Amino acid sequence: MRQRRYPRERTWFQVFIAILLVAQSAHIVFRTDWRDDLRQGDQYFAAGQYYAALQTYTTLAAHVDSPEIALRIGIMRAIRGEYDQAEHALWRALHGQLAPDARELAMLYQGYVLDRRDQAQRAWQVWSWLPSHTWFAGHAHVLRAEWALHYGDYAAAELDYRAALGQPLLADWYMFVIYRLALLQAASNPTAAQTLLAAVHHPPPVPMARLAFFLKPLLVYSDHDVQQLHRVLQSDPDLRLQLLGQFYLDHNLFALAEAQFTAIAPDSPYAQAAAAYAAYTRWRAGDSAQSLNQLQRLVAAHPDDPRARTLLALVYLNQANTNAARTQINTITALAPTSPDTHLAWAHWYIAQSDYVNASQEYQRVLNQAQPEQRGKYALLVARFHLYTTYEICTYGLPAAELAVGSLEDHEEAWTTLAACRYYCADFQGAVAAAQQALQYNAGADAAFYLGLALNAMGERAAARIALKRAADLAPASIWRERAENRLHQWY
Repeated sequence: MRQRRYPRERTWFQVFIAILLVAQSAHIVFRTDWRDDLRQGDQYFAAGQYYAALQTYTTLAAHVDSPEIALRIGIMRAIRGEYDQAEHALWRALHGQLAPDARELAMLYQGYVLDRRDQAQRAWQVWSWLPSHTWFAGHAHVLRAEWALHYGDYAAAELDYRAALGQPLLADWYMFVIYRLALLQAASNPTAAQTLLAAVHHPPPVPMARLAFFLKPLLVYSDHDVQQLHRVLQSDPDLRLQLLGQFYLDHNLFALAEAQFTAIAPDSPYAQAAAAYAAYTRWRAGDSAQSLNQLQRLVAAHPDDPRARTLLALVYLNQANTNAARTQINTITALAPTSPDTHLAWAHWYIAQSDYVNASQEYQRVLNQAQPEQRGKYALLVARFHLYTTYEICTYGLPAAELAVGSLEDHEEAWTTLAACRYYCADFQGAVAAAQQALQYNAGADAAFYLGLALNAMGERAAARIALKRAADLAPASIWRERAENRLHQWY
């Protein structure tokens, strides 16, 4: 009679179930918590590796629905200039369960996004939700002050900057606020401005918030601007007005710039140049009719001044009035036939006609007429003309770029331009060397981008990928980030 085998089968079945249960238990015990990935993304962000941070956050968001992830996606979209997506993600985060400090950070960024979308009323409303005692409140005052400064409301900007100083601020933000206050004070009280600048590198110690590193990309403090303003304030009083006006003009503070130029006495040796700069400032501010009238009066009063005529010619070119511009440039040529600025004016005129052949010839004359101490500055203009237009980059642009770095040895823009020209002229190893030199001088995303292109052309794909990611990280809201990401997606 056949023996029954059910007990043995039951035993193996029980063993199988036991093994399965153990395996499932191990999976539960050892599986990765999604917050580990969140912390990894935060580490990337804190290190300025925004490309890697976004990849981490978006991968996580595909599997986990959390307001904390939505907050980070919103922050990433905001610093990339993708404001529609940023606003949507930040509202999602604010409608979820966030810790108090995360909610405050979300409100700060949501206000920033609305401000960037020219919705100042809504931005200020969101910022007003921040309680005054919170760690992020002072930083909201700085963002409000920046908005007011941008729109020329200097009194409101100063109030918010001073309010920010009464709150905890990151060290870079504190130094930036002190610099901004000195910048505003310089227009009326240079001595007070210098006193402020003396304190710029002494931020008070403040307790560090858990999420403070997320504020880093919202504001960039530059010690170069501080040093430049300090030098301007130490100059001779008459020259100081002129230099300070130019400094304000470079920073698009048009009302402050014009006030400095118009404050220069009529008998000052800088009066004529200041009058031309005042008119040019109005033009930059968008008041083309008033600036045109000012320049026309200035040319009539000082017919032998080529500077005023040059500015008038530029205004005419901006208005597409090429005949009037040519009339001015003809007179400039008669007044200063060997001046490099005369040939520069002609180059602008030919560019307006899209006549790059003659424009290039005029740029070569600029270089031939320039004094040795000015040749580097002009060479950089020539090189960038050929780079932007792609006309004869290797014939004329590359030699001009080489000349520029020979005179401007520590100039990051000159080295970046040389890297770009060498890349387009198939000197990939030379492009790598120039781009690396530019980055040593704190060049921006464009240098990292050309470094990536040149490395890829040499077959160094891993290094190229790192360089392109660096380009994306250095300027998240720029065209260079878009170009770098497009190459990353095409090649890898």
